[in-house]
Amino acid sequence: MVGGSAEIAVADVTAEADAALSPIATAVGEAWAAELVRTLRANQREIIGAWPGTMREARMRVLARLHRHLDLDLLDELARLVTVAARREWHQVSQPDPEQ
Repeated sequence: MVGGSAEIAVADVTAEADAALSPIATAVGEAWAAELVRTLRANQREIIGAWPGTMREARMRVLARLHRHLDLDLLDELARLVTVAARREWHQVSQPDPEQ
C-alpha cells in the first residue's frame, strides 16, 4: 500500500496549499473585476450583463500572481475561485443585459 499512502500524502499537501492560496485567488478575482470595471468606465462604456472573463484568463492571472508552477488540478481550482470572486464583484455593479 505504498502507492496509496503517497496518493493520500499528495492529496493532503494539495488541500493545505489550496487552503493557503484560496484567499489569494479570491483577491485576484476581486482585483480583476475592479480593473475591468475601471477600464470600461474610463472608456465611458457600460457595465452590462454577465461576467465576461474566461477560465483561461483566470488561470493566467493565477500564474502571474503566484509566479510558480502549480499542479493542473490546483491551478484549475484556484482559477475557479478567481472566477467566482470576479463574477460576484461584477454582478454587484453590472446592469442586466436588455437584449436577453
